[in-house]
Amino acid sequence: MIPSQLVSDRPCFIKIASESKAPLKGNSASEGPFYVQEDRELIGHIAKGGNVGRVLRDSLIAFDIDSEEFLQLVDEELGNSFTVESGGSGFGLHRYYSCPSWEGNHSQITVDSDDYGSLRSGNSYCLVPPSKHDETAKKYRVKSEESVKSVSVSEVESLLKRVGKTANTNRRRRRLGVGSTSGKQGTEASVPSEYPNIDRPFSETKQILSRDDLLHHLNKTVDSDWSGTEFLLAKCLAEEGTSAKSIIATLDRLDQSAKWHNGSSGLEKVEYQSLTVQKAIESACNDPYVDFSNSGDMKAKKAFESRKTESGSEGTRLKGGENNMPEFTDKETVQVKEGSSDGDRAIEAVRVEGQDGSDSFEFVTLRKGRVSTVQLTNGEEGQIIDVDQSNSKSVGGTADLDLVIEALEELREEIN
Repeated sequence: MIPSQLVSDRPCFIKIASESKAPLKGNSASEGPFYVQEDRELIGHIAKGGNVGRVLRDSLIAFDIDSEEFLQLVDEELGNSFTVESGGSGFGLHRYYSCPSWEGNHSQITVDSDDYGSLRSGNSYCLVPPSKHDETAKKYRVKSEESVKSVSVSEVESLLKRVGKTANTNRRRRRLGVGSTSGKQGTEASVPSEYPNIDRPFSETKQILSRDDLLHHLNKTVDSDWSGTEFLLAKCLAEEGTSAKSIIATLDRLDQSAKWHNGSSGLEKVEYQSLTVQKAIESACNDPYVDFSNSGDMKAKKAFESRKTESGSEGTRLKGGENNMPEFTDKETVQVKEGSSDGDRAIEAVRVEGQDGSDSFEFVTLRKGRVSTVQLTNGEEGQIIDVDQSNSKSVGGTADLDLVIEALEELREEIN
């Protein structure tokens, strides 16, 4: 279950989709809902194979360490502390510290174009055991059982400066050109905490661009419209929750005459690239037609399949589709069971609230489940109702409940 070192009196856990890094639909690192580790709903989510995210909304900060060099620097500056190893195929650790006075959300740490990892805090989150990695399906596991060590802001800033990162007063993400020929500082693409930020190989990003017929537009781009096309490609990848790093790596394969390689309007290359990706990600996050709920699953068909490209006087751009899917949120939930033994049948009745654009509605749905015994973090056993979310039936609106109950009672009498 969830390691005790990550437990807090404050609800800090969110539900993450199975074998994914993206929150379940209706869940957010900034708005929740948040759970304590022994919440029955969270335990049920884990029992069904769901992943769990630890939002760093209390005193915890976490270093996402992607290289042995960075790990050595962290050890030298801050010392050992509770550490989780991701289930990825490469080097990946989450090192946790307590730093109550630290402010900010997410700081990417890059040296000489090498991705060292990141510092996460605030509304950022890390996947925790027993979550499974989105690419390998291997479980996250505890690497070091140490308790969480307390560190000061000055100690964290000292580490960041040592790896070439400037920690300015508002903790905004900046890239310092360590070892670069220019030696200048450029702005790094800013990633909102709720953005999936999923790393993808070029074969996958190319598939996304080909699916939306955007590579065809790239081949027809003239010198005067490079900016529009580059933004269009970045926005398309951002709508799938693709990480800033993967977007940059993909667009690096553009024609060498593109502005992407040479900069534009006096901007250096790294500044132009970062601004383009940042604007694309911000645009995707603010686009009401974009839904990140399936972004972690390339096999899942996007909810906005009708999105198409169109050309006009302002250049090629994306047009939002008409197939925007409604948002559903469970409000009140009641569970009943036939017994207390494993495998006993259960029913969950839920009042569901829906939002379709500006229209809101509600209905009642029934879901089948089974009683299941699970082990809690304190070593004791507890029971949950393992509900099959896909096996649900709507019984009408809340105003119809009395009639539905009366009809079911009469039907039961007829059957008996």
